[in-house]
Amino acid sequence: MVNKRKIPVISLEDFKAKLQKRKVYKSLVENITDGIKLGTNTVNVAEIKHHDIIISVPKSEWKAGLENALDYYIEKEEYEECSKIKKLIEKL
Repeated sequence: MVNKRKIPVISLEDFKAKLQKRKVYKSLVENITDGIKLGTNTVNVAEIKHHDIIISVPKSEWKAGLENALDYYIEKEEYEECSKIKKLIEKL
């Protein structure tokens, strides 16, 4: 099943500079949530503007991606999001 969720479109420069971390982590968490529900093996996280590149994360990398997102949200003191991410990690 193809994921119809809109993914963020970011510039290559912003991606390299990690200026869009919040958008990418939000997309990662939302799409892994859907991926778990739908039983998919990969999720799309972002698209690189003007390069026709879609960043996808295979299921084998979901836990590591969520752990990185968790670190980010802890740093930002967004504990509600942290709680949601911990529950997702437990489901994997």
